[in-house]
Amino acid sequence: MTVLWSLVLFLHVTAAAFWVGGQLMLSFVVMPALRRDSPPETIRAIAQSAGRRFTAVTNHVLLPALLITGPLLAWHDGARWSNLVTTAFGHLLIVKVALVVVVFTMASFHGFVARRTSRRGVRIYAIITVIASVGVLALAAFLAMAPGP
Repeated sequence: MTVLWSLVLFLHVTAAAFWVGGQLMLSFVVMPALRRDSPPETIRAIAQSAGRRFTAVTNHVLLPALLITGPLLAWHDGARWSNLVTTAFGHLLIVKVALVVVVFTMASFHGFVARRTSRRGVRIYAIITVIASVGVLALAAFLAMAPGP
């Protein structure tokens, strides 16, 4: 059974690392390099293409993996409906899940925002989303160190 739970944890951490790492890479490496070295049409084309691809990977692989492995891991760690509001672990888990919902909601509106605001506005929106995503990782680290329910 330990191997099974290790595999579930591995899948969850890998999906989260890909999701947050991809955001960090696009926001702080790829886009600044493009803005420095490329004309606006090229930036727009590459950003749209990368965004579509990252969205496809997120929607078809990462999000399903996280939605399956996250609740399994919470259950394995002892989280139950009855102790979510009565334990520190449960409180942290609720905050983490709420922030995950906020992050994925923001990410789903990113393309909409990108088409309707300035490049600076899109950049600020992306940075806020990345910061919130890193916040999810921080909460995950706190959960890993918190005593179970």
